[in-house]
Amino acid sequence: MTSSIHPLDLTGRVVLITGGANGIGKATARLCAERGAAVVLADLQRDSGERIAAAIRENGGQADFVQVDVRDAQQVSAMIDFVQQRHARLDKLVCAAGVLRGPWQQPEELALEEFEMTMDVNVKGVFLCAKYATPLLAQSDAAVMVVVASGAGVTGPSSSLAYGASKGGANGLSMTLANQLSQRNIRVNTLCPGNIVTGMKLSVEIAAAKREGTSIEAALEKAHQQYGIPEGVARIIGFMLSDEADYLRGNLFTR
Repeated sequence: MTSSIHPLDLTGRVVLITGGANGIGKATARLCAERGAAVVLADLQRDSGERIAAAIRENGGQADFVQVDVRDAQQVSAMIDFVQQRHARLDKLVCAAGVLRGPWQQPEELALEEFEMTMDVNVKGVFLCAKYATPLLAQSDAAVMVVVASGAGVTGPSSSLAYGASKGGANGLSMTLANQLSQRNIRVNTLCPGNIVTGMKLSVEIAAAKREGTSIEAALEKAHQQYGIPEGVARIIGFMLSDEADYLRGNLFTR
């Protein structure tokens, strides 16, 4: 007899998504809720985060929003405390919070503060989430951590020195977490999206057009025509979080 449960079903699972108010994180939150998960969206942007959580609930899903700056250890710790108090468990963690600063700037042009801020969000933020979430994840029988890195800094360069360095760091951190946490039955995988139509990516295209003196409208139109969409990446993350991916190791790359 075949099971009626879909192999990508997340019913009964608790999924925490940082960067859940926009882009890939937002699309992933919606998809996980549609597949039955209780979703906790975490983001610095309260208004948009609360709107997404409310929309998920209006559609019959389970969702809460927590405002968090992933650079701040106390806020990240409080986020995990909220998950534990609300659900008494955590099964899946998606580290999708990220920023890009200084596109197309030469080293002497890039402000130190912008470099440090990018590293703090994209690398330190992943470390803090892993640090505080691991004890709770280790209690799950289906624990998965997905770290959103990038092709930039992993297989090729970035428009931003800071972003390229940070995503290379996130990839290295994720690889090392995978090695260390496997003995605690936590599967860690890295996702490397390509060119995706998000606010972050479109800001890069705008910066390039301004720098080159070309049409911003034409640049944005080209991006919308040629780049992937967050929902496509969310489907990959949904697979990574599922039991179907329990043999998955290392990185996955998207268009």
